[in-house]
Amino acid sequence: TFWSTSLLTYQFKTWTRQYGSIYGLFEGTRPLYIVSDVEFLQEVFIKQFSAFHSRRLPFIHKKSSGNKVNLITANGPKWYRQRHVINPSFTSAKLKLMEPMIHGCIDSFMKKIEEYCESKRQDFNIYILYKRLTMDVICHCAFGVATDMQNDIDNEYLKKAEEAVAEKYEENPLIRLGSLIPWLISLLSYVIIGQILLKRFAHKFIPSIEEMPRFWLMERLKYLIDLRTSSMKNEHKKRHVDLLQLMLDAATQSQVTDHIDVSVMSKFLHYDEVCANTMLFLVAGYETTATALAHSAYILAKEPLVQKKLQDEINQHEQNNNEYDQLKNMKYLDWFVCEILRMFPIAPRAMSRECNATTVVCGHTIEEGSVIQPDVLSIHYDPDLWGPEDPNLFLPERHSTPRHPAAFMPFGIGPRNCIGKRLALMEIKICLTRLLRQYSIYPSDQMEEKFNLKDTLLILKPESVYVKIQKRSS
Repeated sequence: TFWSTSLLTYQFKTWTRQYGSIYGLFEGTRPLYIVSDVEFLQEVFIKQFSAFHSRRLPFIHKKSSGNKVNLITANGPKWYRQRHVINPSFTSAKLKLMEPMIHGCIDSFMKKIEEYCESKRQDFNIYILYKRLTMDVICHCAFGVATDMQNDIDNEYLKKAEEAVAEKYEENPLIRLGSLIPWLISLLSYVIIGQILLKRFAHKFIPSIEEMPRFWLMERLKYLIDLRTSSMKNEHKKRHVDLLQLMLDAATQSQVTDHIDVSVMSKFLHYDEVCANTMLFLVAGYETTATALAHSAYILAKEPLVQKKLQDEINQHEQNNNEYDQLKNMKYLDWFVCEILRMFPIAPRAMSRECNATTVVCGHTIEEGSVIQPDVLSIHYDPDLWGPEDPNLFLPERHSTPRHPAAFMPFGIGPRNCIGKRLALMEIKICLTRLLRQYSIYPSDQMEEKFNLKDTLLILKPESVYVKIQKRSS
């Protein structure tokens, strides 16, 4: 059933083979369409975006009221305003300013790789190192905070972020009950929120009761935001150039009024929205990128000819700390990363859209409240979209051929695609370039055995990626 399967993303692929490119099921009482028809999805995500601007969320998130919403949970004019304010953080000019910070974090990562090589260890789980690296990058680029995260194996921020990502709201029996009996939603919302508040209250008086990871992170992020706000009052203090600063420059404690008319739309974020989006970037920004890098290591170990082609292309460009412009000229690297994201889409279940107004899509009447869930795996492995070569083969060159706009959606498509896409791609490419310039990756005896994919609420990720690494001969 929908709730009992452990790898739902792969179950969608199985059902698609059985029922076709558009079929429906019920998540409780809510109609859910599983779609791998790219024309249909282009209509939903782009052409009729105004009728599908909301994401599919558990009802408890829909009860998030006022300003305590972020780019994932906000809808309508509130989402549009937040996106409009935060978008400038990811322009080419801003990304170039972040490049030295990314290189600084990768310096620490390369030292850890060197330590592993010198220790003559048979193999190691590179996924763990990538998680520490990407969390380090987020802390530097988003919040301007220098950490020793890559040397501190017990770093509390990393632990809590992992726990927060692993939380399975959909498995809460009360949330499932609300899906089955809609008229109970209001009552169940109060019960669930009451449970959360009771646990927080109990933690204050009985520290041995562990605090929920999201609240632990939020408290510390609020403290960080307060420190930055105080420092902004000092005119002589050097201004930060990061995501947090851009949001705080647009922050206000006053009520923000949203308008459908863009011409009169507010250009501000409420302080609570800054906190909510800070939390979002911390939790969502680190494990997604780390997982893409982990999948890259897995494929590089399995495909030595692909690795050699990448290294040959990297060798054609001199190493420097201004690789942002060089990356544009590395075609094979771009194809390689695209092929990784095609075969291993990171967050396929995060692409869903909820219908806001009954409409007709490609001859199908979609009722208000219905959910459209793209079957990303079926799309990414469709021979009609990705042939003539077998889509099960890892072949970077296939990305040299133009494809349907909805055939490739690792970051979603349309106005509500992933806002951090360009930062993630830059981080992945710089890391791969620097690693493969000095080292080669080989499979370990336990790589396949321990690779097992896991399907969390949002992320499809491996259990671990055990590899061997050797220094390249000069």
